[in-house]
Amino acid sequence: MEKTNNSKLIIALLILLICVSPFGLFLYAFSKVVAQSISTFSLSSFDYISVSDLSFSIIISLISTALAVLIGSLISFHLINSDKQKFKYGILNIVLVVPHLGFAYIIYLFFSDSGFLARLFNLGGITLINDQLGIGIILNYILKEVPFVILYLMATHKKEISGYIFAAKDLGAGFLEIFQKIYIPLNSVQVMSIFIVIFAFVLGNYEVPFLLGANSPQFLSVSALSDFQSIDLDQNIASYLKVIIIFMVSILISFALRLYMRRAK
Repeated sequence: MEKTNNSKLIIALLILLICVSPFGLFLYAFSKVVAQSISTFSLSSFDYISVSDLSFSIIISLISTALAVLIGSLISFHLINSDKQKFKYGILNIVLVVPHLGFAYIIYLFFSDSGFLARLFNLGGITLINDQLGIGIILNYILKEVPFVILYLMATHKKEISGYIFAAKDLGAGFLEIFQKIYIPLNSVQVMSIFIVIFAFVLGNYEVPFLLGANSPQFLSVSALSDFQSIDLDQNIASYLKVIIIFMVSILISFALRLYMRRAK
């Protein structure tokens, strides 16, 4: 009986903590957005939601996140077997201090039409800034999120994994083989968690695709702000619908990854 009462008390405290925490404020704000969208719902609002913008946002977010997590995982695996970790951690911390907007502006200065490396890439017909392929956006997120992935995986690294790695080395396994068959499976929960966090952030981020992206197709976050500032009611409601779509896509990707990991186990 006492355990049951303690469990109920813990659940009540958790609900209270969620309600008064920033996450609770987010849920409240999101519920207000949904309620306002439903109350003023109009089918004509969907005319302002482009399928190409939606697919572009999801694809670029998935590519950016997958490459950042893959590269970060490879580097973190290398750092486990490296000696000079403190020096490398210092470099990573320097990158983390720079905000995403600052990083995007640095890339813009280097790769815009009047940038430092623009002419070199233009010789090969490659445009990295304000292009329809979103190359500049992907590059920015890779450079910015890889250090975050490395530090997260290093912080959550389990000591017993090192024993498996050393044993595999003694048996003659190579770097990529150990990474694929030992490191990733044993860190699958951490890798999945960081993938979900980065994907949700990239999909909802505004300043990077606004500065480095093209006018068409656009990220939903960019077009949502433009619609929100419009005096047209249908276009204004479309901005709320885009926010809901961004949130729902993040949730669906999260559930899909969790389901995949459970089946893989």
